[in-house]
Amino acid sequence: MTSKKLGALLRSVPPATARAETPSSASSVEAPAPTAEPSAQRQAVQRRVELEVPLQVLIPKHIHKQVAVKAAQEGLTLRALVLTAIRSLGIPVTDEEIRDKRGRRNS
Repeated sequence: MTSKKLGALLRSVPPATARAETPSSASSVEAPAPTAEPSAQRQAVQRRVELEVPLQVLIPKHIHKQVAVKAAQEGLTLRALVLTAIRSLGIPVTDEEIRDKRGRRNS
């Protein structure tokens, strides 16, 4: 593309940044009214999600396999098995925190 064509193209598109507003026009705009508050259940879910953080550790492959087999034998997820093991160390972990987070369909 030649520079004349590029210049014409750039002039035809709007600027990518917002233009600065004058203080008088900014004060005349009212903020929209807040929407209805989320339900208590939604707030609890958001709180739980905010408090959970990923934990990643590198372990030997043969140990990972044994842990996965143990979880399958007990019908647990790896997460539930690890949280149960953490509880056995004396760290407080509630049943709600151990419970599987995935949804289940009724069949």
